[in-house]
Amino acid sequence: MLYLLIFVLLVLADQVSKAVVFAVCEHSAVKVIDGLFSITCTYNKGAAFSMLANEEWSQIFFIAVTVIAAAVALVYVIFSNADSKWLNTSITVILAGAIGNFIDRLAIHKVRDFLFIEFFANCNVADVAVTVGAIMLFIYLLFLSPDALFKKKNRNENA
Repeated sequence: MLYLLIFVLLVLADQVSKAVVFAVCEHSAVKVIDGLFSITCTYNKGAAFSMLANEEWSQIFFIAVTVIAAAVALVYVIFSNADSKWLNTSITVILAGAIGNFIDRLAIHKVRDFLFIEFFANCNVADVAVTVGAIMLFIYLLFLSPDALFKKKNRNENA
């Protein structure tokens, strides 16, 4: 139930923030921190950094990839015996971000971005969720998983 709540809240936060920001300042930029961060509304037909934005087949491709990835993630979360809250939360956060942008792709055939980081890119709440979830997943795989690459081993296991 906790994961469903996290999922719903993140998708709602993404969709509501996009709706509000684009209703208020779609045709203008609002500087928040001069030279670093602003609210700048843009549309992105591609993936990260507008990859494949100019390909006519890109929307179908991104929709298909999202459906497949979401199905795999959902099946894993439901049927795995993983009792790691960290792992399940990271997958839930990634899935919520993917669905947030998926909704845009289905509804308007492009993704609404508005969080402009001057030295980086324009993104949205869904992109932030995917990034945070991916970082959490890497931390889990590297340090927290029973088979983690950098997990301290019990001295008795080496004997």
